[in-house]
Amino acid sequence: MPNVHRLLAAVALAACGGSACSSADARDTRAPQSAPLRAVEVQPVRAVDETSAIPASGILEATRTIDIAFQIPGKVTAVVTDEGAEIREGALVAAVDSTDTKLSLERARISLQRNAEELVRLRALHASGSLAPNDLEKATAAEQTAVVNVAQAQKQLRDARLYSPISGVVARRAIDPGETAAPGVPVFTIAQLDPMELRVGIPEADVGSVRVGQRATVTVPALGGRELTGRVTLVGVTADPTTRTYTTKITLPNADRALRVGMVAEARIAGSTRVRALTIPGGAIVRDAEGATLAFVLDGASATVHARRVEIGAPRGLSVEILSGLREGDLVVVGGQHDIRDGMKVRATRQEGS
Repeated sequence: MPNVHRLLAAVALAACGGSACSSADARDTRAPQSAPLRAVEVQPVRAVDETSAIPASGILEATRTIDIAFQIPGKVTAVVTDEGAEIREGALVAAVDSTDTKLSLERARISLQRNAEELVRLRALHASGSLAPNDLEKATAAEQTAVVNVAQAQKQLRDARLYSPISGVVARRAIDPGETAAPGVPVFTIAQLDPMELRVGIPEADVGSVRVGQRATVTVPALGGRELTGRVTLVGVTADPTTRTYTTKITLPNADRALRVGMVAEARIAGSTRVRALTIPGGAIVRDAEGATLAFVLDGASATVHARRVEIGAPRGLSVEILSGLREGDLVVVGGQHDIRDGMKVRATRQEGS
């Protein structure tokens, strides 16, 4: 019986040298699978033919800003508009108590009537030779003074009501009902916001190429890169002593009131020559630890991305001009660029529509 057990053990040991043990060894020595490649989207650098342009940046301003004030003192009885409200030229904005002014006007009218009647009577006497010329002159002067007093009282009554001199938006309100208005102290600021103006500074090297009436393309970052077309309406004739630039104004339509005072905007004032510009989507630009602007470029042969330092120019809507660092046709990473590094192998697909 012991011989039988030893025989079975030998058979089992022999079996272990066969296929079962070989499979186990294969599992133990097989190399681990590599991590999946990072997926990115790419788009070629595009070249566009366009007219040359002078870049500039600045701040949006109201075309006109007017402070308005009462011309007479009085207690404010009505305020009919508020900050941010649209207002039309000639619309009432506030009023002060006009009770005393109305009484003054009534007294002036009564005095005028009396002086006019007296002048008629004295003229008749003068015609009959019963009145000295000096007395007639005094009566005439009194009647004329009464006319002036009526006109002044009428003006004071009109001045008790404050009207907007322009169409625009109420930018500031500094008075409430019940308060006392002082003559000449501004209580409202009215801003004309359509059109708007972009004030930029043009370097002396470029100002000679800028003319009133030139077209300008303006991009507003705060509005998602929205582009508008405007016209140059003013070119300064003296340079700012600090920046050595010439103030230039570009007028822009603003019917929907999307543009607001104080927004930053980028302008490109159209020139007269044709140039070829390279553009890529603005989102493709990334920055390294030092703040330098980079773009990842795909090497199609090796499926590897390389970081390229680029110099960017003016924005073009959602795209940006590339001044150096890329060539037309280079495949730049426009999706997944924040999850890759220089020299990484990737799985790239063309962005739809590129």
